[in-house]
Formats: sequence, structure tokens, C-alpha cells
Amino acid sequence: MQYDAIILAGGESSSELKKMAPYDNEALIIIGNYPMIYYVYKALRTSPFIRRVVISGPEEALKNIFINEEDLYFAPPGSNAVESFKNGVDVLKKEGITEKVLILPTDIPFITAEAINDFIAKAEKTGADFCYPVTEKKVNEDRFPGVKRTYVNLKEGTFTGGNLFLLRVNVVDQVLDMAEKLVARRKNPLAMARLFGLNLLFAYFAGKLSIEAAEKRFNKVMGIKAKAIISPYAEVGVDVDKPSDLKLAQEYLAEVVF
Repeated sequence: MQYDAIILAGGESSSELKKMAPYDNEALIIIGNYPMIYYVYKALRTSPFIRRVVISGPEEALKNIFINEEDLYFAPPGSNAVESFKNGVDVLKKEGITEKVLILPTDIPFITAEAINDFIAKAEKTGADFCYPVTEKKVNEDRFPGVKRTYVNLKEGTFTGGNLFLLRVNVVDQVLDMAEKLVARRKNPLAMARLFGLNLLFAYFAGKLSIEAAEKRFNKVMGIKAKAIISPYAEVGVDVDKPSDLKLAQEYLAEVVF
């Protein structure tokens, strides 16, 4: 089965990143030989699971990067990631959208086709409406020593959230409002727990919160079936949103040539 993909490329660079790379849009930051978004796009294009790609971002600037690419579309950026996603969905609906769409941000230049393939293959087996990857702290630190991430201590181990989302199209309208709240809280585990109730919060503080319990509460609140996918690939979780991340990306990707 193949899926369409949406790259969210409307995000503005943080003031700290601009000191190192003077670009208003983080998608355009040059890492090694290419703009950051190009690494994400090439990983998608190498995956047999991906059919069409929509990039939601500054179209004029992006078209100067992507020339004569097939099955590539552009959507206007939104005021936030959720709105950008919706704009991407609207474009795909005109073309005959797939049953599910893969959503990913532009600031994960480490992402690989192997990591994408592994996530989608595992997600397919769940039959869930929404799938989201998590990676263990050890996996991240073994792959990228010294990388700084936000971690959550769960019964199964210490995890960080990933940056891929596989969503069934027919539940998009149902989840958009909650999605805005989740995006706003994604780097704050306690804020996420509060969103889903005190029982979850108490379990988290007691060190007894499990992935299964979090999934069940998420499903009840959202009214959909969601599953966390444990990924062995640190590349799904390490993003570039601060100077230390950009320095890491420049070191690891300096010699990459497509």
C-alpha cells in the first residue's frame, strides 16, 4: 500500500537559529550541500510506501529548490502546523488522496527511507487511525551522542517522541482541534498529561504510566484508535530547532550528496 505525504515547511526559524543561519524559514537553511527540506524530501522519495508529496510552505522559494519533480505539489503555509497540514490535505483531496497520509516536519534532516519504511510497516500492522513513533533514550544517545531531547520516563523505559505521524484521512476533521493543543504542548510532557486528565498525571509522577495506558486515554479523549510505534531509528526523533542541533546536522550531513 502507498500513502501520500505532507511536509510541513511553514515554520519560521527561531531567533537563535537565525544567528547561525540567516533564513526566515527553517526549511531553507543550508545544511551541507542542500537546504534542510531537501533531505526530508529525498528520504520520502526513496521510500516505496510514498506516492505523492505535498509541501506546505513558501511556494516561490520552494519551487527554486524542486525543479521538474513528479508527483510534487505545493500548499500555502498556515499560521501553525495544524493549519499547514489542513492546507496540504485540501490539495491532496483534489488529486484523489490516499486512505492515510504521512505527516512530517521539515526540520528532521537526519530522516532516512529506512526509518520511514520501518515506521509505516509497523503502523500498518496495527490498523490504527493514528500512529506516532517514540524512541528510547539509549537509541538516541548511541546514534547521536550528546543530543539534547525531551524525555519521558514510562514503565517500559525512557522515551522521546518522534516526528512522523500516520493519520487516516476520514478522521482528519475530528482531530484537528485537539491536534492544535497537542502541537502546542508536544515538548512539555506534563502539559500533555494534564490535557488527558489527572489520573494520567498522577501515574506519570508515580513512575507507573505505561504506553498502553497513555494510548487508551488518548483513544478515549480523541475518539479514534491511536498507537505508539517504538522505533529503533533515532532519526525519527532528532530535529533541528536550536543551534546545537544545527551544528550536529552540519557535522553529520556535511558529506552527503544525492
